[in-house]
Amino acid sequence: MGLFSKIKDKATSALVKKFANDFISDFGNLNDIIINSEQKSIYLSVDLKGEKESVNIDITGYEVVKSRDGNFINLHNITTSREWINIALGKYYLDRQIEIPSQFIGIAKFLL
Repeated sequence: MGLFSKIKDKATSALVKKFANDFISDFGNLNDIIINSEQKSIYLSVDLKGEKESVNIDITGYEVVKSRDGNFINLHNITTSREWINIALGKYYLDRQIEIPSQFIGIAKFLL
């Protein structure tokens, strides 16, 4: 991984963490995020309200898609530390386009 990619990924991770914490504050807190744009992978550690331990999420494959209908992200190969979340993600989100909210468009451009 090149120096520029590492710097870009750290900056993107910091931005995502700030915005994500605001976005999910009703549900919990994003502890850590590691983005590797060259390998198209994302690792997240989240503390969810009501959970005793952090939930770890590994995404090994993502694609940011820009079209005239909007900006989307496709997530592939998602695994978490909770079986029920793995089942829900596989059923409802895996290999589907998720629209990127307008406040995250700047971050998505880093991932392109």
